[in-house]
Amino acid sequence: MSVRVARRRSAVRRDAKAALLDAAVEVLVADPSASLAEVAEAAGIGRTTLHKHYATRDDLLRAVGHRAIDRWEHVIAEANTGADGAEDGGLRALAAAMISVGPHLAFLWRNPIFDRSEDISRRWKGVEPQAMAILEAAQKRGQMRADVPGFWLLHTFYSLVYVAAESIYDGDLAPRDAPDLVVSTFLRGLG
Repeated sequence: MSVRVARRRSAVRRDAKAALLDAAVEVLVADPSASLAEVAEAAGIGRTTLHKHYATRDDLLRAVGHRAIDRWEHVIAEANTGADGAEDGGLRALAAAMISVGPHLAFLWRNPIFDRSEDISRRWKGVEPQAMAILEAAQKRGQMRADVPGFWLLHTFYSLVYVAAESIYDGDLAPRDAPDLVVSTFLRGLG
């Protein structure tokens, strides 16, 4: 019985920490200069409690970066699972998955602290091949020009996902419409 209670408490703590980090993403994407007090308030905790978990701002930023990659890994794995049977080879699923964690990705992409973080960079580079596999498969099916380098495919796709997520955040784009707009722009451009 005590083992079950310990596991439940551990899950609650993990969920509370994830909620704290998700709140931090929201605050820091909206205002990268937000104070730790503002992050704590948004998370519904006191500043002292925040400091018990993360002694410094850099500690919090790194934890948020890891949380962002956790979310990214999860949605990319789901997109890859459905890629084989999808008519578009998983492009829409990939777009939808990445848009769903748009604020987390925006935090990763915008934050220069991660350029110097080996553990974040290593994890980031571990996720990219999964996204790249879907893009390369679409390229092999003839959905995109064969002479476009992989890095360009990946970064163009990231850019479209970023703009879609920002447009949703700004209220300019409906979340339901975003994946199709990303994929159609990616495959056919704007011309």
